[in-house]
Amino acid sequence: MLIGLWSQALRLFRRPTEEPSTEALLEVRRLELRTRGLVDTLYSGGYASVFHGRGLEFSHVRNYQYGDDVRAIDWKVTARRGAPYVRQFVEERDLLVVLVVDVSGSGRFGPGEKSPSEVSAEIAAALAFAAARNNDRIALLLVSDHVEHHIEPNSGRRHVIRLLADLVGHAPRSRGTDLSTALERLGRRRSGRATVFVISDFIQAGPATPFRDTLIKLSRGNDLIAIRLISGATLELPDVGWVEMTDPETGRRVMLNAGHKKVREHYRHSVLRAQADTAAVLGEVGAELVDIDTANDPLAVLSAFFRRRGAPR
Repeated sequence: MLIGLWSQALRLFRRPTEEPSTEALLEVRRLELRTRGLVDTLYSGGYASVFHGRGLEFSHVRNYQYGDDVRAIDWKVTARRGAPYVRQFVEERDLLVVLVVDVSGSGRFGPGEKSPSEVSAEIAAALAFAAARNNDRIALLLVSDHVEHHIEPNSGRRHVIRLLADLVGHAPRSRGTDLSTALERLGRRRSGRATVFVISDFIQAGPATPFRDTLIKLSRGNDLIAIRLISGATLELPDVGWVEMTDPETGRRVMLNAGHKKVREHYRHSVLRAQADTAAVLGEVGAELVDIDTANDPLAVLSAFFRRRGAPR
C-alpha cells in the first residue's frame, strides 16, 4: 500500500524509460522519517533566518515620510510627480535551493557504518524536505568528473520525492571528481539568487585554480555552503606493515609500508594539508564550510550549524 501511494505520487515526474525502483522508494521514505525531526526543528526555529539566499523584489512607491532612508528615494518618480517618493521592497516569495551532490568513487567507501554517499543522501533529504515545507524550489545536480544527472528546480513534496529517488537510485558512470565543471555549468544556466549546497568530500585531482575561479563566480550574488564529508579514520594509516591501497576514483594501486612511522606521518600530513587548502579556498570566496564526520550523526551537526546561522548577529 505504501509503495503504491509513493509510486502514484511519482507518476507525473518520471521519464517514460525510467521508473523508480521499490528499493529507491523505500529508501526515500526512510530518509523522510529519519530527517523529520530536523526539518520540524528548522522550520519552527525560523527557516528564513537560516537561509540567507532570499533577496528583495520591488513592490511599490509611496510618499517620503520623515525618517525614511534617503537612499530609498526614487528620483525618477520624484521628478515626475514633484514630490519625494521612496521605493518599497518585499522579501522574495520563494527561495531557490540547489543541491550539488558528489557521486564520485570516493563516496562509495568509508570506515564507518555508513558510506559517504549514504550520509550525503541524508543531508540532501533534510535540506530538500525543509525547502519543500516552505514551498521553495529545489534543484539537483549529481556530479562526478561531469554532471551525471540534473533536475530542474521545482517545488512541493512530490518534486522532492522524485528528486531523492533519483539520487538514491543513481548508478554513477564515472569514478573521478571535477566539481569545477558542474559549478561552472550551474553558474551559466541559472539567473537570480540561490542558496547552493555542495555536498562532497572535496577530494579531487588536478590544480585548485579552476575550482577556485569557478567558486568566485558562483559566490557572487549567491549563498554558497560547502558541506564537506570527512573521516577521522582516514587520517591514520594502521601500523600493519606493507599494505596495498587503491584510489577509488582512479583505480590506481600502490604499496605502502604502513609499519614505517615516517610513512604514516607523511600520509597524515598530506591529508591534513589537502583539507586545509580546500578550507582556505572556500574561505577566500566567502563560502561557509561545514565539516561532517561520516562516523557521526550528520543531522546533529546540521542542526548545530543551523542554530548558529539563525542566531542574531
